[in-house]
Amino acid sequence: MSSIISSVILPGLGPVCPECFSRGHIGTLPGRPREVFSFGVTRPQARLEWDVDAARALIRARPRIAQPLDPTWLRIWLAERSNITLEHLDHIPLDKLGEPGILVEILGSPPGVQPEPFRVLIDGTHRAARRLRDGCNCWALLLAEDEQRSICTYWRDGRTVELPTCPGRGISDAQAGILADGTRESDVA
Repeated sequence: MSSIISSVILPGLGPVCPECFSRGHIGTLPGRPREVFSFGVTRPQARLEWDVDAARALIRARPRIAQPLDPTWLRIWLAERSNITLEHLDHIPLDKLGEPGILVEILGSPPGVQPEPFRVLIDGTHRAARRLRDGCNCWALLLAEDEQRSICTYWRDGRTVELPTCPGRGISDAQAGILADGTRESDVA
């Protein structure tokens, strides 16, 4: 985990947390920018982008059971794959702190090697870092294969191209913990 920028100076407001600013939590500013999670791949050089707002809409439309995140995996993910603004951790509203993250699973490997499942936390890295720091369990909602593909844009050489596919079905609705017609997670617990 590393801090990139500790504050942004806004005219008339002074220093503000860049994470709070990027999420539209600065009260006097209108609207909230669209939230997108971007993940770079080195070979082949490419970028995957998931529309987090669309992921939230999918989850509202098809409720599911949150899955526990392995603390060892999460520590590695946060240290090696995330940019955490440490100063922001204490700004997270308490009513948001318990909100599960959003997780997708893709297949990836270097060229010539059999692809392996690789999980990507597309939402909730700061909440997870705070919960981990405070000794709390962390949870995420897993998107099914068709869901994550529907909100993912794949970039190569500066343009969007079709997302590669691999044999197999990917994450099923059952593996994603999607609840049957109208059932809520609280009904299952």
